[in-house]
Amino acid sequence: MKTVVISPEGEEPREHVVLAALCEAGLPRYHVRKPGWSREALAGWLARVPEHCRPRLVLHQHHALAAEFGCCGVHFKDGQPESPVPHGLLRSRACHDLASLEAALGRHDAVFFSPVFPSISKSGHRPTFDFRRVAERLARRTSAERRTEVFALGGIVPERVARCADLGFDGAAALGALWQAPEPVRVFHDLCVAAEPWRGALRRRPVMCITQDGISLSHEEQAERLCRAGAQWVQVRMKRAGEAERLKTATAVAALCRAHGAHCIVNDSVEIALASGADGAHLGRLDGDWVEARRRLGPGRLLGGTVNDAAAAARAVACGCLDYAGVGPWRFTTTKANLSPVLGAAGVRALIGALHGLPAWVIGGIEPDDLPAVRASGAAGVAVSSGLFRDGAVESNHARYACAWAGAAPFFSKP
Repeated sequence: MKTVVISPEGEEPREHVVLAALCEAGLPRYHVRKPGWSREALAGWLARVPEHCRPRLVLHQHHALAAEFGCCGVHFKDGQPESPVPHGLLRSRACHDLASLEAALGRHDAVFFSPVFPSISKSGHRPTFDFRRVAERLARRTSAERRTEVFALGGIVPERVARCADLGFDGAAALGALWQAPEPVRVFHDLCVAAEPWRGALRRRPVMCITQDGISLSHEEQAERLCRAGAQWVQVRMKRAGEAERLKTATAVAALCRAHGAHCIVNDSVEIALASGADGAHLGRLDGDWVEARRRLGPGRLLGGTVNDAAAAARAVACGCLDYAGVGPWRFTTTKANLSPVLGAAGVRALIGALHGLPAWVIGGIEPDDLPAVRASGAAGVAVSSGLFRDGAVESNHARYACAWAGAAPFFSKP
Protein backbone atom coordinates (compact mmCIF):
# COMPACT_ATOMS: atom_id res chain seq x y z
CA MET A 1 0.00 0.00 0.00
CA LYS A 2 1.29 3.43 -1.00
CA THR A 3 0.29 6.68 0.64
CA VAL A 4 0.03 9.84 -1.47
CA VAL A 5 -1.07 13.33 -0.48
CA ILE A 6 -3.37 15.86 -2.14
CA SER A 7 -2.74 19.56 -1.63
CA PRO A 8 -5.25 21.95 -0.05
CA GLU A 9 -7.25 23.81 -2.70
CA GLY A 10 -6.26 27.33 -1.74
CA GLU A 11 -3.40 29.12 -0.05
CA GLU A 12 -1.97 27.26 2.94
CA PRO A 13 0.82 29.12 4.78
CA ARG A 14 2.47 25.86 5.91
CA GLU A 15 2.28 24.11 2.56
CA HIS A 16 5.82 24.49 1.18
CA VAL A 17 7.42 23.65 4.52
CA VAL A 18 5.13 20.65 4.99
CA LEU A 19 5.74 19.49 1.42
CA ALA A 20 9.51 19.50 1.96
CA ALA A 21 9.05 17.52 5.18
CA LEU A 22 6.73 15.04 3.49
CA CYS A 23 9.27 14.42 0.73
CA GLU A 24 11.94 13.84 3.32
CA ALA A 25 9.62 11.41 5.11
CA GLY A 26 9.29 9.34 1.92
CA LEU A 27 6.23 10.77 0.18
CA PRO A 28 6.08 9.17 -3.31
CA ARG A 29 3.72 11.69 -4.96
CA TYR A 30 2.09 15.00 -4.11
CA HIS A 31 -1.01 15.95 -6.09
CA VAL A 32 -1.22 19.71 -6.62
CA ARG A 33 -4.92 20.56 -6.84
CA LYS A 34 -5.56 24.30 -7.07
CA PRO A 35 -8.91 24.80 -8.87
CA GLY A 36 -9.47 28.35 -10.04
CA TRP A 37 -5.82 29.33 -9.95
CA SER A 38 -4.40 31.02 -13.02
CA ARG A 39 -1.42 29.61 -14.84
CA GLU A 40 0.70 32.44 -13.47
CA ALA A 41 -0.40 31.82 -9.89
CA LEU A 42 0.38 28.10 -10.12
CA ALA A 43 3.75 28.78 -11.79
CA GLY A 44 4.64 31.13 -8.94
CA TRP A 45 3.69 28.47 -6.41
CA LEU A 46 5.77 25.83 -8.24
CA ALA A 47 8.76 28.16 -8.36
CA ARG A 48 8.82 28.17 -4.54
CA VAL A 49 8.89 24.36 -4.32
CA PRO A 50 12.40 22.99 -3.58
CA GLU A 51 13.84 21.50 -6.76
CA HIS A 52 14.36 18.04 -5.25
CA CYS A 53 10.61 17.89 -4.43
CA ARG A 54 9.36 18.79 -7.91
CA PRO A 55 9.82 15.28 -9.41
CA ARG A 56 7.14 14.08 -6.95
CA LEU A 57 4.46 16.57 -8.05
CA VAL A 58 1.38 15.68 -10.10
CA LEU A 59 -0.50 18.69 -11.51
CA HIS A 60 -4.30 18.78 -11.64
CA GLN A 61 -4.43 22.05 -13.61
CA HIS A 62 -2.28 23.79 -16.23
CA HIS A 63 -0.66 20.54 -17.29
CA ALA A 64 1.90 22.24 -19.56
CA LEU A 65 3.71 23.44 -16.43
CA ALA A 66 4.57 19.83 -15.51
CA ALA A 67 7.37 19.58 -18.06
CA GLU A 68 8.52 23.14 -17.39
CA PHE A 69 9.02 22.50 -13.67
CA GLY A 70 10.14 18.86 -13.84
CA CYS A 71 6.99 17.39 -12.30
CA CYS A 72 6.32 13.66 -12.56
CA GLY A 73 2.77 13.68 -13.90
CA VAL A 74 -0.64 15.16 -14.60
CA HIS A 75 -4.13 14.34 -13.34
CA PHE A 76 -7.53 14.51 -15.07
CA LYS A 77 -10.97 14.91 -13.48
CA ASP A 78 -13.61 12.26 -14.00
CA GLY A 79 -15.16 12.91 -17.41
CA GLN A 80 -12.54 15.50 -18.38
CA PRO A 81 -11.23 15.14 -21.96
CA GLU A 82 -7.59 14.13 -21.91
CA SER A 83 -5.06 16.23 -23.74
CA PRO A 84 -1.79 14.68 -24.99
CA VAL A 85 0.78 14.13 -22.25
CA PRO A 86 4.55 14.39 -22.89
CA HIS A 87 6.32 11.04 -22.96
CA GLY A 88 7.48 9.87 -19.55
CA LEU A 89 4.90 11.76 -17.49
CA LEU A 90 2.58 9.81 -15.21
CA ARG A 91 -1.12 9.89 -16.17
CA SER A 92 -3.61 9.90 -13.31
CA ARG A 93 -7.36 10.39 -13.23
CA ALA A 94 -10.35 10.49 -10.89
CA CYS A 95 -13.13 7.89 -10.91
CA HIS A 96 -16.37 8.02 -8.97
CA ASP A 97 -18.13 4.83 -10.08
CA LEU A 98 -17.37 1.33 -11.21
CA ALA A 99 -17.92 2.11 -14.91
CA SER A 100 -15.31 4.88 -14.99
CA LEU A 101 -12.92 2.67 -13.02
CA GLU A 102 -13.40 -0.11 -15.58
CA ALA A 103 -12.61 2.31 -18.40
CA ALA A 104 -9.44 3.58 -16.71
CA LEU A 105 -7.83 0.26 -15.78
CA GLY A 106 -4.83 -0.47 -17.95
CA ARG A 107 -4.98 2.96 -19.62
CA HIS A 108 -3.61 5.14 -16.83
CA ASP A 109 -0.75 4.92 -14.36
CA ALA A 110 -2.97 5.75 -11.39
CA VAL A 111 -6.65 6.16 -10.54
CA PHE A 112 -8.22 7.92 -7.54
CA PHE A 113 -11.49 6.16 -6.66
CA SER A 114 -13.74 8.20 -4.39
CA PRO A 115 -15.37 8.65 -2.00
CA VAL A 116 -14.52 5.37 -0.30
CA PHE A 117 -15.51 6.75 3.12
CA PRO A 118 -17.42 9.92 4.09
CA SER A 119 -15.20 12.81 3.06
CA ILE A 120 -13.46 14.91 5.71
CA SER A 121 -12.93 17.95 3.48
CA LYS A 122 -16.26 17.90 1.58
CA SER A 123 -19.35 17.84 3.76
CA GLY A 124 -22.00 15.39 2.56
CA HIS A 125 -19.66 13.64 0.13
CA ARG A 126 -20.33 9.96 0.89
CA PRO A 127 -19.84 6.60 -0.87
CA THR A 128 -22.69 5.45 -3.11
CA PHE A 129 -21.17 2.34 -4.67
CA ASP A 130 -21.30 -1.35 -3.79
CA PHE A 131 -18.11 -2.17 -1.88
CA ARG A 132 -18.43 -5.85 -2.70
CA ARG A 133 -18.53 -5.26 -6.47
CA VAL A 134 -15.55 -2.89 -6.34
CA ALA A 135 -13.51 -5.38 -4.29
CA GLU A 136 -14.39 -8.20 -6.70
CA ARG A 137 -13.37 -6.10 -9.69
CA LEU A 138 -10.05 -5.10 -8.12
CA ALA A 139 -9.35 -8.75 -7.27
CA ARG A 140 -9.81 -9.96 -10.85
CA ARG A 141 -7.69 -7.36 -12.60
CA THR A 142 -5.57 -8.72 -15.42
CA SER A 143 -1.81 -8.23 -15.43
CA ALA A 144 -2.25 -5.39 -17.92
CA GLU A 145 -4.86 -3.73 -15.72
CA ARG A 146 -2.63 -4.00 -12.67
CA ARG A 147 -0.22 -1.50 -14.20
CA THR A 148 -2.85 1.02 -13.05
CA GLU A 149 -2.47 1.73 -9.34
CA VAL A 150 -5.89 2.28 -7.76
CA PHE A 151 -5.93 4.65 -4.76
CA ALA A 152 -8.75 4.99 -2.25
CA LEU A 153 -9.75 8.60 -1.65
CA GLY A 154 -12.27 10.15 0.73
CA GLY A 155 -12.23 9.98 4.51
CA ILE A 156 -8.78 8.42 4.64
CA VAL A 157 -7.46 8.23 8.21
CA PRO A 158 -4.94 5.74 9.66
CA GLU A 159 -7.70 3.63 11.21
CA ARG A 160 -9.27 3.01 7.77
CA VAL A 161 -6.13 2.10 5.83
CA ALA A 162 -6.36 -1.61 6.66
CA ARG A 163 -9.90 -1.64 5.27
CA CYS A 164 -8.61 -0.12 2.02
CA ALA A 165 -6.07 -2.91 1.77
CA ASP A 166 -8.78 -5.51 2.44
CA LEU A 167 -10.83 -4.08 -0.43
CA GLY A 168 -7.87 -4.51 -2.78
CA PHE A 169 -6.74 -0.91 -3.24
CA ASP A 170 -3.07 -0.36 -4.07
CA GLY A 171 -2.82 2.76 -1.95
CA ALA A 172 -4.61 5.59 -0.19
CA ALA A 173 -4.73 9.33 -0.89
CA ALA A 174 -4.89 11.67 2.09
CA LEU A 175 -6.38 15.14 2.08
CA GLY A 176 -8.60 16.39 4.90
CA ALA A 177 -7.12 14.28 7.70
CA LEU A 178 -3.67 15.63 6.93
CA TRP A 179 -4.34 19.31 6.30
CA GLN A 180 -6.78 19.72 9.18
CA ALA A 181 -4.20 18.34 11.63
CA PRO A 182 -1.73 20.51 13.58
CA GLU A 183 1.12 18.19 12.52
CA PRO A 184 0.48 17.00 8.94
CA VAL A 185 3.78 15.13 8.66
CA ARG A 186 2.94 13.04 11.70
CA VAL A 187 -0.42 12.12 10.15
CA PHE A 188 1.41 11.05 6.99
CA HIS A 189 3.75 8.90 9.06
CA ASP A 190 0.80 7.26 10.83
CA LEU A 191 -0.85 6.54 7.47
CA CYS A 192 2.37 4.94 6.21
CA VAL A 193 2.69 2.79 9.31
CA ALA A 194 -0.92 1.65 8.92
CA ALA A 195 -0.38 0.95 5.20
CA GLU A 196 2.95 -0.82 5.53
CA PRO A 197 3.84 -1.73 9.12
CA TRP A 198 7.32 -2.91 8.16
CA ARG A 199 8.24 0.38 6.52
CA GLY A 200 6.92 2.34 9.46
CA ALA A 201 9.07 0.26 11.78
CA LEU A 202 12.11 0.67 9.53
CA ARG A 203 11.89 4.45 9.67
CA ARG A 204 12.49 4.17 13.40
CA ARG A 205 15.70 2.27 12.59
CA PRO A 206 17.72 4.67 10.44
CA VAL A 207 21.13 3.04 11.03
CA MET A 208 21.43 -0.42 9.46
CA CYS A 209 24.45 -2.17 10.95
CA ILE A 210 26.17 -4.69 8.67
CA THR A 211 28.47 -7.36 10.05
CA GLN A 212 31.91 -7.70 8.47
CA ASP A 213 34.29 -10.44 7.46
CA GLY A 214 37.98 -10.39 8.32
CA ILE A 215 38.05 -8.69 11.73
CA SER A 216 38.89 -10.08 15.16
CA LEU A 217 35.24 -10.25 16.27
CA SER A 218 33.05 -13.06 14.99
CA HIS A 219 29.80 -12.08 13.29
CA GLU A 220 27.86 -13.16 16.36
CA GLU A 221 30.14 -11.10 18.62
CA GLN A 222 29.74 -8.11 16.31
CA ALA A 223 25.95 -8.40 16.48
CA GLU A 224 25.96 -8.81 20.26
CA ARG A 225 28.05 -5.71 20.83
CA LEU A 226 25.94 -3.74 18.37
CA CYS A 227 22.70 -4.77 20.04
CA ARG A 228 24.06 -3.94 23.48
CA ALA A 229 25.04 -0.54 22.08
CA GLY A 230 21.44 0.06 21.02
CA ALA A 231 21.48 -1.06 17.38
CA GLN A 232 17.97 -1.75 16.12
CA TRP A 233 18.75 -3.32 12.75
CA VAL A 234 21.51 -5.82 11.94
CA GLN A 235 22.32 -7.32 8.56
CA VAL A 236 24.36 -10.54 8.62
CA ARG A 237 26.80 -10.32 5.71
CA MET A 238 29.15 -13.30 5.39
CA LYS A 239 30.98 -13.67 2.09
CA ARG A 240 33.73 -16.10 3.12
CA ALA A 241 31.77 -18.85 4.88
CA GLY A 242 30.05 -22.01 3.73
CA GLU A 243 26.32 -22.58 3.82
CA ALA A 244 26.29 -24.47 7.12
CA GLU A 245 28.34 -21.85 8.94
CA ARG A 246 26.23 -19.02 7.53
CA LEU A 247 23.03 -20.71 8.69
CA LYS A 248 24.42 -21.38 12.17
CA THR A 249 25.58 -17.78 12.55
CA ALA A 250 22.39 -16.26 11.13
CA THR A 251 20.28 -18.36 13.50
CA ALA A 252 22.30 -17.17 16.48
CA VAL A 253 22.22 -13.53 15.40
CA ALA A 254 18.48 -13.65 14.70
CA ALA A 255 17.83 -14.98 18.21
CA LEU A 256 20.12 -12.37 19.72
CA CYS A 257 18.36 -9.56 17.83
CA ARG A 258 14.94 -10.78 18.94
CA ALA A 259 16.10 -10.67 22.54
CA HIS A 260 17.10 -7.02 22.10
CA GLY A 261 14.08 -5.95 20.04
CA ALA A 262 16.18 -5.45 16.90
CA HIS A 263 15.51 -6.52 13.31
CA CYS A 264 17.81 -9.11 11.72
CA ILE A 265 18.12 -9.63 7.98
CA VAL A 266 20.40 -11.92 5.99
CA ASN A 267 22.46 -10.74 3.05
CA ASP A 268 22.26 -12.68 -0.23
CA SER A 269 20.08 -15.63 0.80
CA VAL A 270 16.32 -16.08 1.09
CA GLU A 271 16.90 -19.71 2.08
CA ILE A 272 19.06 -18.81 5.08
CA ALA A 273 16.71 -15.99 6.07
CA LEU A 274 13.81 -18.44 6.20
CA ALA A 275 15.72 -21.26 7.89
CA SER A 276 17.34 -19.03 10.52
CA GLY A 277 14.15 -17.28 11.60
CA ALA A 278 15.51 -13.89 10.54
CA ASP A 279 13.19 -10.98 9.81
CA GLY A 280 14.06 -10.95 6.12
CA ALA A 281 16.69 -10.79 3.42
CA HIS A 282 18.65 -8.29 1.37
CA LEU A 283 19.42 -9.26 -2.22
CA GLY A 284 22.14 -7.66 -4.30
CA ARG A 285 22.39 -7.37 -8.08
CA LEU A 286 23.21 -11.04 -8.61
CA ASP A 287 21.37 -12.63 -5.70
CA GLY A 288 18.08 -13.61 -7.31
CA ASP A 289 14.79 -12.26 -8.57
CA TRP A 290 13.00 -9.89 -6.17
CA VAL A 291 9.49 -11.02 -7.13
CA GLU A 292 10.33 -14.67 -6.57
CA ALA A 293 12.05 -13.77 -3.29
CA ARG A 294 8.91 -11.99 -2.10
CA ARG A 295 6.79 -14.99 -3.05
CA ARG A 296 9.00 -17.23 -0.95
CA LEU A 297 9.36 -14.85 1.99
CA GLY A 298 5.67 -13.99 2.09
CA PRO A 299 4.32 -10.65 3.29
CA GLY A 300 5.52 -11.02 6.87
CA ARG A 301 9.26 -10.65 6.26
CA LEU A 302 11.44 -7.79 5.06
CA LEU A 303 12.91 -7.68 1.58
CA GLY A 304 15.52 -5.18 0.46
CA GLY A 305 17.33 -4.83 -2.85
CA THR A 306 20.50 -3.13 -4.01
CA VAL A 307 20.07 -0.16 -6.36
CA ASN A 308 23.23 1.17 -8.01
CA ASP A 309 21.85 2.75 -11.19
CA ALA A 310 18.72 4.05 -12.92
CA ALA A 311 17.86 0.65 -14.41
CA ALA A 312 17.88 -0.99 -10.98
CA ALA A 313 15.77 1.84 -9.57
CA ALA A 314 13.21 1.29 -12.33
CA ARG A 315 13.12 -2.44 -11.55
CA ALA A 316 12.69 -1.75 -7.85
CA VAL A 317 9.68 0.46 -8.52
CA ALA A 318 8.18 -1.84 -11.14
CA CYS A 319 8.38 -5.01 -9.04
CA GLY A 320 6.42 -3.42 -6.20
CA CYS A 321 7.61 -5.98 -3.68
CA LEU A 322 10.58 -4.37 -1.89
CA ASP A 323 10.33 -2.82 1.56
CA TYR A 324 13.41 -0.68 0.99
CA ALA A 325 16.33 -0.15 -1.38
CA GLY A 326 20.02 -0.06 -0.53
CA VAL A 327 21.40 2.83 -2.62
CA GLY A 328 25.09 3.47 -3.23
CA PRO A 329 27.98 3.61 -3.11
CA TRP A 330 28.15 7.09 -1.60
CA ARG A 331 31.94 7.03 -1.90
CA PHE A 332 34.71 4.49 -2.41
CA THR A 333 34.93 1.75 0.21
CA THR A 334 37.22 -1.26 0.61
CA THR A 335 34.51 -3.26 2.43
CA LYS A 336 32.83 -4.46 -0.75
CA ALA A 337 34.52 -6.30 -3.61
CA ASN A 338 33.40 -5.49 -7.17
CA LEU A 339 32.27 -2.04 -6.08
CA SER A 340 29.81 -0.32 -8.42
CA PRO A 341 30.68 3.16 -9.72
CA VAL A 342 30.66 5.76 -6.94
CA LEU A 343 27.49 7.88 -7.02
CA GLY A 344 28.30 10.74 -4.68
CA ALA A 345 25.64 13.01 -3.21
CA ALA A 346 24.17 14.05 -6.57
CA GLY A 347 23.94 10.51 -7.88
CA VAL A 348 22.34 9.24 -4.68
CA ARG A 349 19.77 12.05 -4.75
CA ALA A 350 18.87 11.23 -8.36
CA LEU A 351 18.38 7.52 -7.64
CA ILE A 352 16.29 8.20 -4.53
CA GLY A 353 14.08 10.45 -6.65
CA ALA A 354 13.74 7.66 -9.20
CA LEU A 355 12.51 5.28 -6.47
CA HIS A 356 9.27 7.29 -6.13
CA GLY A 357 9.03 6.98 -2.37
CA LEU A 358 10.47 3.51 -1.84
CA PRO A 359 12.57 4.08 1.33
CA ALA A 360 16.31 4.16 0.68
CA TRP A 361 19.22 3.31 2.98
CA VAL A 362 22.43 4.77 1.58
CA ILE A 363 25.64 2.76 1.76
CA GLY A 364 29.30 3.11 0.85
CA GLY A 365 32.05 4.60 3.00
CA ILE A 366 29.69 6.83 4.98
CA GLU A 367 31.08 8.67 8.00
CA PRO A 368 29.04 10.36 10.74
CA ASP A 369 29.91 13.79 9.33
CA ASP A 370 28.22 12.79 6.06
CA LEU A 371 24.81 12.23 7.63
CA PRO A 372 23.34 15.73 7.15
CA ALA A 373 24.10 15.47 3.42
CA VAL A 374 22.80 11.89 3.27
CA ARG A 375 19.58 12.93 5.00
CA ALA A 376 19.22 15.89 2.63
CA SER A 377 19.36 13.49 -0.32
CA GLY A 378 16.01 12.06 0.77
CA ALA A 379 17.40 8.92 2.40
CA ALA A 380 15.46 7.11 5.13
CA GLY A 381 18.69 5.91 6.70
CA VAL A 382 22.27 4.72 6.25
CA ALA A 383 23.85 1.27 6.07
CA VAL A 384 27.25 1.06 7.76
CA SER A 385 29.84 -1.65 8.21
CA SER A 386 33.54 -0.76 8.57
CA GLY A 387 32.84 2.54 10.33
CA LEU A 388 31.18 0.65 13.17
CA PHE A 389 34.15 -1.58 13.91
CA ARG A 390 36.98 0.92 13.54
CA ASP A 391 39.55 0.55 16.35
CA GLY A 392 37.28 -2.01 18.03
CA ALA A 393 35.19 0.81 19.51
CA VAL A 394 31.82 -0.62 18.48
CA GLU A 395 29.73 1.12 21.13
CA SER A 396 31.12 4.62 20.66
CA ASN A 397 31.17 4.27 16.86
CA HIS A 398 27.51 3.26 16.81
CA ALA A 399 26.64 6.16 19.12
CA ARG A 400 28.34 8.62 16.75
CA TYR A 401 26.23 7.45 13.81
CA ALA A 402 22.98 7.36 15.81
CA CYS A 403 23.54 10.82 17.29
CA ALA A 404 24.65 12.28 13.96
CA TRP A 405 21.49 11.00 12.27
CA ALA A 406 19.25 12.37 15.02
CA GLY A 407 20.99 15.71 14.78
CA ALA A 408 20.47 15.74 11.01
CA ALA A 409 16.69 15.38 11.36
CA PRO A 410 15.10 18.81 10.85
CA PHE A 411 11.48 17.85 11.60
CA PHE A 412 11.21 14.76 13.74
CA SER A 413 13.28 11.64 14.27
CA LYS A 414 10.70 9.49 16.07
CA PRO A 415 7.02 8.96 15.43
